[in-house]
Amino acid sequence: MDLQEISDFYKKRFILETLPPRGVVLEKYVDFCIKAIESGAEIIAVTDLPMGSARVSPIAPAHILVEKGIDVIMHFSRTTRNAIRIEGDLIASHMLGIKNLLILSGDDPRVGTYPFSSCIEDFSIYDVFKLVKLLNEKGEDLAGLKIFGKFSFNPGGVFSPFEKDYKQTIQRMNTKIENGCLFFVSQPVFNESTILNFLKKAEGDLNETKIYVSLMVFESVQQLEYFSKVPGVFVPKEYFHQKDDRALKNYSYKNCLGIIEKLSPYVQGFYLTSTTKDLEIIKGLAEVIQGAD
Repeated sequence: MDLQEISDFYKKRFILETLPPRGVVLEKYVDFCIKAIESGAEIIAVTDLPMGSARVSPIAPAHILVEKGIDVIMHFSRTTRNAIRIEGDLIASHMLGIKNLLILSGDDPRVGTYPFSSCIEDFSIYDVFKLVKLLNEKGEDLAGLKIFGKFSFNPGGVFSPFEKDYKQTIQRMNTKIENGCLFFVSQPVFNESTILNFLKKAEGDLNETKIYVSLMVFESVQQLEYFSKVPGVFVPKEYFHQKDDRALKNYSYKNCLGIIEKLSPYVQGFYLTSTTKDLEIIKGLAEVIQGAD
């Protein structure tokens, strides 16, 4: 991505996370993504084997969306790839026009479809960022070998604002920044004070790095119970007091609207997780996000 492309990318404030299909039929998935963009989402995030489940690699659907002119952020996880595969998949992604990456360790494959799967630690998360930076700046890999062609990745990372030792969180974020990370997506938050407190503690330490706040709108009590057990997700007890699916959906939607209104002046944008596919909710959130510009 050239400077203009990067500038245009960061003018967009609403990222919608999607789950890639569990099969070879893409029409329904692509149709939803197109309708989501028409409803106000500006960037589609494509997850990478979420919850350790066996699905299509995100490279295929991300490429198809890019070909349709949709801005995409592709998740790129390291613990399901060895060192050779990490480099090969990065090159393949760029070759197919996928340049926006959310680089993360990924969900433990041993809790998903195949519990006997290996969790691979060939590269640390910092090694992956460093590899991307080397490709961008020098056209070479971590082994010092020349990789032909011009690379222009736009890499981002994730962070948790919940850790007690916030200095350690900031240190990890800065190490990613030093290795080329350009933006961050938070773990899901359920009140504005979580992010405001973190930003206050981190003031002056993150070099004005762009931050997107992750939000969750639950569509059912079953979904709430499932995601409340996901590492890094800390759901307040008020969510569990909602009497049924409809009440929960309405409560979590209104809470997200409030968070957006209060945090818009302080963050780059918002990242809606795949907990909802309701186009009316997506449209409602988009209107508030865009109205707060």
